[in-house]
Amino acid sequence: MKIRELGHVVLQVVDLDRSLPFYRDTLGLPLVSLGAPRGRRMAFFSLGAKHHDLALLELGPGAGPNDHSRAGVFHVAFKVGDDIEALREAKARIDAAGVPVVRVTEHVTTLSLYVSDPDGITVELFIDTDPATWRDHPHPLGELAKPLVL
Repeated sequence: MKIRELGHVVLQVVDLDRSLPFYRDTLGLPLVSLGAPRGRRMAFFSLGAKHHDLALLELGPGAGPNDHSRAGVFHVAFKVGDDIEALREAKARIDAAGVPVVRVTEHVTTLSLYVSDPDGITVELFIDTDPATWRDHPHPLGELAKPLVL
């Protein structure tokens, strides 16, 4: 078996109506379907090349928010463009929506803006750095990130 690509990510959220505006309106992900398979409400988003890239599955009242001290999703990352201006535009959109920024960092591979969704799931918005800095020698991936000012 050979894995060929990442198909999609499904996030469990407490309240779909609370999470939809963040993913659809603030991040601008195109919503392609709403449904309730097996009685649980879901939302599906597609960036156009696949039937869906991200789905949200509603847990319902009483479910706890994302707990960073246990196993699970650490963060979900979305590429927002190819240059620093695209990342600045993303930050302006996040600021305008009143979403708090968790951190802004310079990695070897990316320049990244981190925010939290309504359930505390961390979402990374990023641009790639020059592939020449990491393609042939990816070992710096684990290096400590530096703060970035946008």
